[in-house]
Amino acid sequence: MKFFLLGAMLCFLYGTAHGQEKPVLVTATNYNGTATILAAQNNGFCPYTILLTCDLTNMRSSVELPLRKVVVPSREKVILARLTPEPGQAYKYTFNYHYYLGNTITPPSTAAYIYSLPFERGKEYRVIQGNNGTFSHTNKQAVDFQMPENSIVCAARDGVVSELKQNSGTGCSDQSCKDQGNYIIVFHEDGSYATYFHFRQNGSLVQLGQRVTKGEPIGYSGNTGWTSGPHLHFEVDIPGEPEKISVPVKFSVAGKSLEELKQGMSYKK
Repeated sequence: MKFFLLGAMLCFLYGTAHGQEKPVLVTATNYNGTATILAAQNNGFCPYTILLTCDLTNMRSSVELPLRKVVVPSREKVILARLTPEPGQAYKYTFNYHYYLGNTITPPSTAAYIYSLPFERGKEYRVIQGNNGTFSHTNKQAVDFQMPENSIVCAARDGVVSELKQNSGTGCSDQSCKDQGNYIIVFHEDGSYATYFHFRQNGSLVQLGQRVTKGEPIGYSGNTGWTSGPHLHFEVDIPGEPEKISVPVKFSVAGKSLEELKQGMSYKK
């Protein structure tokens, strides 16, 4: 029997184009023309949702396509699909996959948690852009704290460092520098995650896979990426496709829970 095998692999890790190895890999293994197995391995530190699509000619899939599957960290591969050729016919296939941090199939609810301010106790910083801000927060729930470079940034909630980038020394005031910002992403127990953005070059105090506790220093602030001046960008997201979804955050300030931090106001921890 004559057959043709074409494998095309396209993978995109939302928000982590630079700064670390890609944590999820999907591979194809052909068993002498009797079947092809597509399998995934999560080499990261948190769950990822895989979106797998295939273009099949004279082949059957063991699962309905496109396939969404949550894959947890493991040294073992997880079978996604078995592709079986039609007997006696030439066949071919291509497959593409995207992967997203967290569980996009059953996203978490984060409304109840009250976050700590993401800086050292005794420090006070001004909010220069809040939720739905006009500079870079259009339709986004996020807070920018005006913060001198080399200020200590602290975890606002317990979690695991799932992604980070710290190799950039570039920043500018337009979107051309958007991908140059250094960041640390902390994955929370409920499946949400916080992004801390604009760290200085080599400014991380934590490593991938490290567990951090609320109030623990995680890095030094900077001015990298899309920025009009030194500051810390903080947001909390729930997994989504094709974009993550930012959510409102409650902060503990002076013993009270604030529903929202206001632009132009200063807040002390």
